[in-house]
Amino acid sequence: MRARARLDDVGTDAAGQPGRGRPADPEIERRVIAAALSLYGEVGWAGFTLDRVARRAPVGKAALYRRWPTKEDLLLAALEHLAEPPEDDADPADLRGCLVRMAEQVIDMFVGPKALVLPRVLIEASQYPPHFDEMVQTIVRARFGRVGAVIQAAIDRGELPAGTPADLIIDAIIGRVISLIVLTAGAQRTAINDRRDYYAASITDFVLAAVGHSELRSTAD
Repeated sequence: MRARARLDDVGTDAAGQPGRGRPADPEIERRVIAAALSLYGEVGWAGFTLDRVARRAPVGKAALYRRWPTKEDLLLAALEHLAEPPEDDADPADLRGCLVRMAEQVIDMFVGPKALVLPRVLIEASQYPPHFDEMVQTIVRARFGRVGAVIQAAIDRGELPAGTPADLIIDAIIGRVISLIVLTAGAQRTAINDRRDYYAASITDFVLAAVGHSELRSTAD
């Protein structure tokens, strides 16, 4: 189930037509989603309430309840913002660029501003099925769904050796990123996020070299 928030803050009359309610605040959704993610990361499902989100945002309770009638509606809507798919203008032929972006996203998910959210979801997915478990799968598909296709296209081009398992490359990069985070003292993990570009690129380059990656040159070279 995917929550859908109403974006307008205008009331309706008896005929269901837009009324003259208070004009929408374009910042409400952004503030509420940010507040919901940070609160959920800190307190989990048990401590997550609409009232606490409204205070943190801050927004009026009436505006909050019109958009998200229940805390489940709000949390599912917020978690959709955790799943950020690749940019539409990303070059599908840029294997290294795609993998570096994937590594950056993994770093962001575990030590970035939303770092507490995904661990909470992974833990609570087993306690609150099917909604949390479904959202975990949504996050995974949005983050990494296109990577396998990009890797396979690189194999077809001869950029990677024939028979290279796409999952092996994905697992190697994600696994090394998570290992880096786990083996770094908690107080020092912010430095990983500060140097996210460096770590993402170096890990990606190591894995690609290990599997025999070779950049194709044009016939004009």
